[in-house]
Amino acid sequence: MLTYTAFRNDTTTQWLTLVHGASANSLIWKYQIDFFKKYYNLLVLDFTGALHEAHHGMQEEEIYSFEYVANEVLNILKTERIESSHFVGTSMGNLVIRQIMETAPSKANAVVMTSAILNFNFGITILLYMLLVAEKIIPYSILYTISVMFCFPMPCNRPSRKHFLENSNVFSKDMYKLWLKIAKENFALMHFYNLVGLREKVLFINGNQDYLFLPFVKKFVQANKAAELKIIQKSGHGVNIDKKDIYNKEVLSYLRSVETQIRGQLT
Repeated sequence: MLTYTAFRNDTTTQWLTLVHGASANSLIWKYQIDFFKKYYNLLVLDFTGALHEAHHGMQEEEIYSFEYVANEVLNILKTERIESSHFVGTSMGNLVIRQIMETAPSKANAVVMTSAILNFNFGITILLYMLLVAEKIIPYSILYTISVMFCFPMPCNRPSRKHFLENSNVFSKDMYKLWLKIAKENFALMHFYNLVGLREKVLFINGNQDYLFLPFVKKFVQANKAAELKIIQKSGHGVNIDKKDIYNKEVLSYLRSVETQIRGQLT
């Protein structure tokens, strides 16, 4: 089972689950944990070191899939007796949430997808395959640094760039290779989700300088009435770090609005 931390709040029964993405761990939410645990019961997932463990009777391709990870998250909800939760994800972690929305929609209340990866352009695809080949001959620390600089190149990305470089020591080489493999093996899944669109509402939040992935999010939102996009200025792929205060307020406002709608439907 994946590792996680639960922060309980006696003033509410509502849960919020935070799902990190590739080349990261639960530390990516350090500015969100203190803020949101004041309002919700908080479930903070951490995939680091858990996914690459051997699982008896399972094929490698089963372990390296968003379906497997989503099932692990659902097992955690069952263990903690969480009937449903808001979900907030970042980067590739949003694909885990999307899988939950498809297979267990009753478990997801409000959904916020931060810096979502909905597709890979030609440059990203080439980089991905280069990294998969280069990891056999180039030290992991160098590849990791290259990846960080590629994803967070702008001056406004300095906070998120600093975060990833300072925490590179807690992100193992095995986990780095694993996420690269997951991205490669699940490329077709991204296209499938883009084709089928959304059945439930989702708020997308991106930095205006998330130059790698924002164009795909804009295109997806235009084609899906259930999708809403909030763009935060002077921030990039790590918008929850670059503009943490604005980000936290936008997410909370959206979660509250969905809760109000749900209460209205029940009365």
